[in-house]
Amino acid sequence: MDITPQTKVGALLDAHPELEAVLLELSPAFAKLKNPVLRRTVAKLATLETAAGMAGLKPRDLVVALRRALGQPVDEGGEDATLPDEPAPAWVQEGQVRTTIEADALLAKGESPLSAVLAQARLLQAGELLLIAVSFKPVPLIETLEKQGYRTCLQQVEAGHFALLVAPAAG
Repeated sequence: MDITPQTKVGALLDAHPELEAVLLELSPAFAKLKNPVLRRTVAKLATLETAAGMAGLKPRDLVVALRRALGQPVDEGGEDATLPDEPAPAWVQEGQVRTTIEADALLAKGESPLSAVLAQARLLQAGELLLIAVSFKPVPLIETLEKQGYRTCLQQVEAGHFALLVAPAAG
């Protein structure tokens, strides 16, 4: 099995169950894979790229670690190399934060931030931003927003603290 950022986590673990220990060493976020329900559902759909984002890892670093654990060759600068951090797009620099949502506080109350985020995003006007403060990279939320036409920019404020900025689609 060729391990790439597009490899499904479930397929990888089915083929190489010994890699579960490697994943757990890389990030405590992978402990969720021990949950049989998540293992049968999310792991079957999530790619290594998505899993890396949720664990706060670079996709390339995750792929390299897994390849090394299996003794597979590692492409030191090929197609899976990550791009350098890019500056924030102009729409972020020119935008003004209308509302801030503390996603961790909602999660602590047992609420999903998705409905609050979507409700506030719908209220955005041109030049306005929605700021979502969170302690992890909310990859599924970003994907949902982008599928609905919103622009997103994730910035790491400091270790374990991220700011997800959301704007209406370019008009």
